[in-house]
Amino acid sequence: MPMLDKLKSLLKSDDVLPTLSMFPEIDGDKIRQELDLDGEGERRGQRNQPAPDTAQLDNVEAKVVSRIDGLRRNGLQSYDNSRQVYNERLSRAGSLRKEVELVAQTATGDYLTAVRGWQAAMTGSTERLFETFQHRKDFRERHGLRRPAKHFEGWLKFGLATIIFVGVEAALNAFMFSRGNEQGLIGGLLTALIFSAVNVVGSTMLGMAGCGLNHSTLVRKSLGFLALIAWIAFALALNLTVAHFRDLIDADVGWGEAVQMAVPALQADPLGLSSMDSWFLLAIGSIISVLAFLKGWHTFDPFPGYSLVEHDLLLARNEHQDHFDQAIQELTDKREQAIDELRDADQQVRDGISQAIDALYGHSTLNSHLQTFLGQCDTQLTHLLAVYRDANISARTEPAPPSFKMSHAFPAFRTDLPADDGRRKTAEAEAEKASEAVEAAIGLIFKSFSEAVVEFKLPDEIQKGSPAATTRTEGAV
Repeated sequence: MPMLDKLKSLLKSDDVLPTLSMFPEIDGDKIRQELDLDGEGERRGQRNQPAPDTAQLDNVEAKVVSRIDGLRRNGLQSYDNSRQVYNERLSRAGSLRKEVELVAQTATGDYLTAVRGWQAAMTGSTERLFETFQHRKDFRERHGLRRPAKHFEGWLKFGLATIIFVGVEAALNAFMFSRGNEQGLIGGLLTALIFSAVNVVGSTMLGMAGCGLNHSTLVRKSLGFLALIAWIAFALALNLTVAHFRDLIDADVGWGEAVQMAVPALQADPLGLSSMDSWFLLAIGSIISVLAFLKGWHTFDPFPGYSLVEHDLLLARNEHQDHFDQAIQELTDKREQAIDELRDADQQVRDGISQAIDALYGHSTLNSHLQTFLGQCDTQLTHLLAVYRDANISARTEPAPPSFKMSHAFPAFRTDLPADDGRRKTAEAEAEKASEAVEAAIGLIFKSFSEAVVEFKLPDEIQKGSPAATTRTEGAV
C-alpha cells in the first residue's frame, strides 16, 4: 500500500534505536597497543620521567585522557542527536496520527471499491441464473412436467455405446459375409461393419427424433410419429435387404450380382428367405436396430428440449458459483491484507511515539546505555593510566611523582530534562486516536465483507426472487 510506505518512510527518516550501537566502541587493548603504554612507561621510568616532584599529568597520560575524552565526546554527541530525533518525532505525533488516519481511509476506500467491483461483475451471472431458472420453470409448467430432467451423459459415452453396437453386430455378421467374398474373413468383416454402421447410426438418429412423440404439442408429436414410422421402414428395409443379400450368396450368386439382385428380391417377396443364416442375420440386425433406436430415444431426456433447458440452468449455476467463490476468496484476501497493513501502521506509530516519550523522559534503555557508556569511559581511562604508571614505576630508580596518585574524572553529564506532562499526554492521545482510527477502519471493512457475503445471493435465493434484489443495497455498502 503506497500510503503505508509513506508512513514507514516518515519513521525511517529518523532511523534511531536506543541501543549501544549509537555509542563508539572503546577497545582498551587497542588503545594500549597504539599508544605503547607498556613500552613508554618502561622507557620513561628508566629515565625517571616524569620527575619525582611532578604534580600534573605527563604527556603520555594526557594522550590517554585525550583519547578517551574524544570517544566520550563522540558518544555524547550521538546521544544528543538521538534525543533531538526523538524530540522531533514527539513533536510530529499529530502528523503521524493523521497519516495513519489517511492510511485507514485509503484502505477502507480500496476495499469498498473491490466490493462494488465484484457486485457489478456478478450482475451478469446473477441475472442469467435467475432468467434461466425462470425459463425452466415456465418450460415445466407449459408442458406439465413435474420430474427432474435426465442429464445427458456426454458425447464420449454416446460414442462408445455406438461403437459397441456397431462392433457387436459386425462381429456376429462377419463370418456370414465372408462366404463367397474374394477377401475372405477380412472382406466379410468390412462388409459387416458398413451394414452395421448404417443400421446403428440411422436407428439412433431416428430414435432421437422419435422421442418427439412425448411432446405436448401436436406438431412435435406428429414429427415424432413420422420419425417412428421412418425408423420401422428403415430398419425393416435395411435388415431385409441384408438378409436377401446373404440368401443370394448362399445360392452361389456372385457378390456383384447379389448386390444388384438384393433389392428386387426384397420387393418381389420380402419374407422369402430360404436360409437359416439369412433369418439369423435378419434377427441380429433387427435387435441391434431396436437397441440403437432406444439408445437414441434415451440419449437426452425423453421429452424433447428438456435436457437442454436443464443443461443451461446447470451452466448458469456453475458460472454463478465460480464468480461467488472468486469474489469471496479475493475479498477475504484483501480484507486480511488491509487489516494486517492497518495494524502494522498503528503499531509503528505507537512504537515510535512510545520510544520518543521514553527517550525524552528517561524511561527507556537510551539513558541506561548512556550511563553504561560513560562508566566504561571512566573504567578504561583508569585502567590505561594504571598500565602506564605500573610499567613506569617498575622501571624507576627514584620515587614515583605525586601525579601518579591522582585520578582523572570527566565532568558529570546530566540526562534529566524537565518533564512536560502536557506534551506527553498530547502525544499519547495522538497515538490513541491513531489506534481508534485503525480499529474503526477494520470494523468497517468487516462490516462491508459481511454485507457483501449477504448480498452475493446463493443460487436458491436468486431462483426464488428477482435478480434486482441482489443489488438493492449496493448503495448502502
